[in-house]
Amino acid sequence: MITTKRLCILFICLFSSMCLNANTNPFVINANQRDFQAQQKNKGKKHLTTESIQLPSNARELKSVTLIFQNIDGTLENRELRIDKTIDWHYPIKITQQEAVRNIAKRYFSLNDFEFFMEGTTFVISSPKHRILRHFLLANPATIIVDFSRDRGNSYDGKIGTGEKYFSDVSVNSKNDLYRVSIVLDGIYQYTMKHGKNNTYTIELK
Repeated sequence: MITTKRLCILFICLFSSMCLNANTNPFVINANQRDFQAQQKNKGKKHLTTESIQLPSNARELKSVTLIFQNIDGTLENRELRIDKTIDWHYPIKITQQEAVRNIAKRYFSLNDFEFFMEGTTFVISSPKHRILRHFLLANPATIIVDFSRDRGNSYDGKIGTGEKYFSDVSVNSKNDLYRVSIVLDGIYQYTMKHGKNNTYTIELK
């Protein structure tokens, strides 16, 4: 006969197991993928390069600058930068993000246990949990297939459209004993693959 004490212990164990499974759910969108989706949503907006403002001729000191920015969830925040320095009003005050402009083609995102990075004709796959089995190229549409060992990993099927040139779509699908990463290309290319540290693989289009 099950006592009240044993029932309580059984309930606590079941509840803990449910919470643990919820936290490891591979379908939960992580911060990388959320940031990537936000970048795609704002794709039509021009990226900040350099903006400037000309101060009036009686300006002599710059006390502070306040930046108002929008977060991923749509909320607004502001940051105040204390300056407290003398200025020459003849020259405009500039705000710039030139380094980010040089790197604007970079894209990071993830699907299940796989992290992806794109920059121009370079595509990087990182998956420390799984070892590569083989890779090959399919036609119509041109698609690079990379098979990884599943190693008792969770069943998963996910896809994301990048909206970028060279690599149009990326998907991860679980088979009986493997994960298949499919990278759809926007044209016909040859490619090379290099194996790096921690099961990182770099694809270079030619």
